[in-house]
Amino acid sequence: MRKTLVSFLLFSSLLFAGGAVGPSNSAFMENDFFNPEILKIDEKKYLGGFVRNVKVILENGQETDLYSLLKGKPTILVLSYYTCEGTCPVRIDNLNKLIKESGLKEEDFNVLSLSFDERDTLETLRKFKELHGPFTKHWIFGLIKKEQIKELTDSVGFKFFFSERDKTFVHPNVYIFLTEEGRITRYLYGVKPSERDIKLALLETEQNKISFNSIIDMAYLACFTYDPSRSRYVINPALIFGGIGFSALGLVLLYSFLTTKFKKEV
Repeated sequence: MRKTLVSFLLFSSLLFAGGAVGPSNSAFMENDFFNPEILKIDEKKYLGGFVRNVKVILENGQETDLYSLLKGKPTILVLSYYTCEGTCPVRIDNLNKLIKESGLKEEDFNVLSLSFDERDTLETLRKFKELHGPFTKHWIFGLIKKEQIKELTDSVGFKFFFSERDKTFVHPNVYIFLTEEGRITRYLYGVKPSERDIKLALLETEQNKISFNSIIDMAYLACFTYDPSRSRYVINPALIFGGIGFSALGLVLLYSFLTTKFKKEV
């Protein structure tokens, strides 16, 4: 009975993680199913490694290198794009709100938001900041030169692809923690980080400690999944409801399962 229950719960967590029918010619589809596992970062390969020291174009047009922006402190790297109408702004807004309302000391760390969209410009960057700010002075926004975007994303294991029909990127929702030397110490998945998780990740980063994640994070990995009923990519419902709706559904399924199981055993 206990083993059966554990198996059921594991199945439920994977069920709610997403994955839907989609075009079979996509590099991110397996057997006509969208597989969020493909977007998962191979942490064993990248944790402990170093982010590529690419050139960054700042809001004022000044060009500098990424390492100079770490400024001798732990840094939270947020890869997104400034015209996103999905979870990118949600992820940034929630982190910004957390920093303002929590006990986090903003002077103890940096936040670096960089766009992986080669079409982003200083205009779209400034428009995003104006719409979603204000931000702490320790939060830096920038662009990456077209020829160096892949160098940066490859160095941290960040995979993404563009759906031409839906005009949107499918990518991981992840906060990447870097030491002052640019070493990768932690990945936090999702769009609504907790104060505890951020504090622990920053502490680990400051101590140069490497930490891995578990499979549970898959539920919040992909920002978009493929909806066959509409033949398009849509925002991952697990991110819209923050897990609340799915938790309720999970409880209903669990109750039904246990009831059926109990009757059979009796």
